[in-house]
Amino acid sequence: MPLLLLAVVLLLVFALLLLLWPLALWNRYRVGTSRRRPLRWLTRLNAWLIPASALLFLAGMGIAQLFVVHAFPYAALGVLGGLVLGGLGWALTRVEHRPGQVWYTPNRWLVLALTLVVVARVFAGIWQAWERMRGDHAALAAWGPLGEPAGLFAVAGLVVGYHAMYAVLLQWRLGRWL
Repeated sequence: MPLLLLAVVLLLVFALLLLLWPLALWNRYRVGTSRRRPLRWLTRLNAWLIPASALLFLAGMGIAQLFVVHAFPYAALGVLGGLVLGGLGWALTRVEHRPGQVWYTPNRWLVLALTLVVVARVFAGIWQAWERMRGDHAALAAWGPLGEPAGLFAVAGLVVGYHAMYAVLLQWRLGRWL
């Protein structure tokens, strides 16, 4: 009986998470496109810690390479793409400054595109799991790199690389006003 109750509670929590996911995505988009006033200490901390986390991510993918084919190359390509996208994102960011005050507003379209890439990759991961469960590896092979599990790492690298470059450029460009 307690195991059945635990299973029901877990299913209810999972269903609640699925129902709240669109709201979480909308909130992420809303926060990601809002006008912000950067804090000096937080900007500096992010400029050091996010690139460090990108390096740790790549180190982790080096270890994952032992278990998942193409994990490191896909992750590295994702990080490189994210670095380029972060530079583009910063170039498209609107900055407003007055004496003693500075604000920045990220580009809405780029934030939306990154959010949709993550959503698409989640659905692709669910599809991959379904096809693997069915044993239909030919359908996965037909999709090439999108059918490989390492594609998840590429999208993660894209997001990590984007935020790493954006944090460094934020500190570099706004540091004089902070």
